Amino acid sequence: MIEIAGWKKNSFIDFPGTVSTVLFLSGCNLRCPYCHNPGIVCGEYEPIPFDEIRNYIYRRQGIIEGAVISGGEPSMHSGLRWLCDELGILGLEVKIDTNGLEPEAVIVCEFDYLALDIKTSFKKYARLGSPYHDNSERLGQSVDIVKAMGERSEVKITAVPGIVDREDIDNLCVELRGVNKVFIQQFEPNLPVLDLSYQSIKPYSADELEIWRGKFLDAGIECSIRGM
Repeated sequence: MIEIAGWKKNSFIDFPGTVSTVLFLSGCNLRCPYCHNPGIVCGEYEPIPFDEIRNYIYRRQGIIEGAVISGGEPSMHSGLRWLCDELGILGLEVKIDTNGLEPEAVIVCEFDYLALDIKTSFKKYARLGSPYHDNSERLGQSVDIVKAMGERSEVKITAVPGIVDREDIDNLCVELRGVNKVFIQQFEPNLPVLDLSYQSIKPYSADELEIWRGKFLDAGIECSIRGM
């Protein structure tokens, strides 16, 4: 079994082309100061029994088409493979959201779509509290999984000032070469964040994000901007 820390019953935006239910697993191996799920990351939640979720999905067969497993960081949980299997048995397509630091936990799961949440250039992950010394190797393995998934995958980058900048984007154009598509997401300081000082940070301008998008396009990587 596995502990569900949060649940969005219906979503039309979290799984491309699929009406989904979204499950949030607790804990994370990073401490990104702009994290929008601080309660889930820090263990401040009431667990939701999976049987309750299963019954909900049964009652909405033909309406709910997929499930998103997010967090926190789902790949930290030993029951991730079991959860993917259970959701598949219920007839749902499964999407995993991951930060890519535990590729060995993801590769053994049965899933239909993978969203890799890249924070910044690989060499800077230690600043985000990563417990690993081999961040580039681990993230590279996750990028390889994304490449193998083709159109059933994406890379997300949240444009947070102080975390990712043009130099990082230049590095990521190399590190992500060969992935199907990249989404640049605008930072939203008005949402709950792990470090409250980030609520006063001014997001990048639309023009700046267009420059980033152009860099990915020049590198042969499909790229779009979300949240503008």
